[in-house]
Amino acid sequence: MLRVLIADDEKNICMMIRKLIFWENYGMEVIDMVHNGVDALRVIEEQHPDLVITDIRMPGYDGLEIVRRTREQGITVIIISGYQQFEYAHTALNLGVEHYILKPIDKSELEATLKKVAEKHDTLVKQAEEKDALKERVFNDRKRIRQHFISDIMDREQAFRIGNDRKEENDNSGFDRAQFVAVLLKLDTDDRAFNLDGMLQKMEHMLEHDFREGKGEYINSRINSGIMTIINYHYEEEQNVKNSIENTFHRLLQETGKFQGLHATVGIGGFKGDISQVSESIYEAVSAIKCRGDLGLDRVIWNKQLNYTSVDVEAILRDSVRELKQTTVSLDYRAFRGRITSDLMRIKRVINFSPVAFYDYFDRIIEMLRNNMDFDIHQNHSGENGDAFFQKLHQCMDSCVDVNDMAHGFIELVQHEFEAQFTEKNNREQRPVRMARQYLQEHFREQVTLEIVAEAIGLSNTYLSTMFKKEMGISFSDCLLSFRMEGAKELLKTTDKPIMEIAEEVGYTDAKYFSKSFQKAVGLKPSAYRRMYGR
Repeated sequence: MLRVLIADDEKNICMMIRKLIFWENYGMEVIDMVHNGVDALRVIEEQHPDLVITDIRMPGYDGLEIVRRTREQGITVIIISGYQQFEYAHTALNLGVEHYILKPIDKSELEATLKKVAEKHDTLVKQAEEKDALKERVFNDRKRIRQHFISDIMDREQAFRIGNDRKEENDNSGFDRAQFVAVLLKLDTDDRAFNLDGMLQKMEHMLEHDFREGKGEYINSRINSGIMTIINYHYEEEQNVKNSIENTFHRLLQETGKFQGLHATVGIGGFKGDISQVSESIYEAVSAIKCRGDLGLDRVIWNKQLNYTSVDVEAILRDSVRELKQTTVSLDYRAFRGRITSDLMRIKRVINFSPVAFYDYFDRIIEMLRNNMDFDIHQNHSGENGDAFFQKLHQCMDSCVDVNDMAHGFIELVQHEFEAQFTEKNNREQRPVRMARQYLQEHFREQVTLEIVAEAIGLSNTYLSTMFKKEMGISFSDCLLSFRMEGAKELLKTTDKPIMEIAEEVGYTDAKYFSKSFQKAVGLKPSAYRRMYGR
């Protein structure tokens, strides 16, 4: 059923529209009627109607403002207006309103309009279902093709063994010289606001077009802001594969060159002769891309061309991981940053160090953070139990070309998260005290005690008493006394009520005890205070 909201400042118009139509005939139901634009937008936000029938002029917000505020929500709007409001109608048409009805409302015209709305909705629903079904078929087809390809390779695994006992040329398996290579296309942009999804999709289509024309098999997979391609080919086709990669890359450069600040880099792993070595070729392709900040963008980087000194990241972490865990648990950002900075300096001191070491180091830091950060106390901040935070860290590592920029961005993200968790932790600890204080403020006129308040907010007496003193700087009883004295002072200043009655109103059963407490807290007897400050 389509959910309908009727909005008109004239109640009789709303009632007329509701009674004029047999809504079920159009698969609709009226969920509410309102008489101003403010209430209309509130109902739209709370109940999410599919159709809004609104007068073009109403108090609060007019019908045009409702159109402006809902045009991105997929809500259909029928505008109602008088003949003299043509300028409004013109604006409505410019805003994309398809349905416009003049007053006085004609039943047949309204029914015809509702029929159009219902038919269009049914068409859109059908198209969406067909699109989803098509996507599902395509996904399953591609999945079956890839599974078949991998299964076929695994079935022929013996044919990929490297050795001198090659099969005869007339072997009909055709895979005795099969080879694999991993190729990673990476896009980078100087403008962080640039959305790479559209360009990646275009790149993927170009890769599929080029490799489809070759003799080998291939699999493409999106990885962050890049596309990983695994190519399977015959040994004698290796040079053709290399040429194809180079030619495709130059075509990619022509496309990215159309956009200022957009860069394309290709990393190529080693050529492998065994299915079990594909993961090694993938790692090599990724490593080549990780060196693009040092070797340059807009080029092909062959892993075999890398000539860096390896860095023992594990040894560095063995010396620092304990301190890093402690600083993470305690949310001590300064100590964390100092330890990270010291570790990175050790990497940099290695002559001709590999940039890959920075990535390996931060991958391990992310793992350490996952195991030691308490995201249960911080769920409201991250929204996804920390997933959003770790996604940002990975995005930082993916988007930064220079390893120093990556380190700076990574540490800033951790600082922001530490600070947010620290604030949330403090808020969580202070929340019971704030609740207790609020309870006292609302109930100080009653016979309230520490035990009563502790039970009301679900804490033990001892814990509440300790936390109250720690956070407020005064005891529970002193806070209660303060509220009562302020209440008494207000009554003494503004009313002529007897002292005994005022004592009862602020929580005292004994007027003498009240007077004694008041004099001790304020420095004056209640009667003297009234003479000095009363009206």
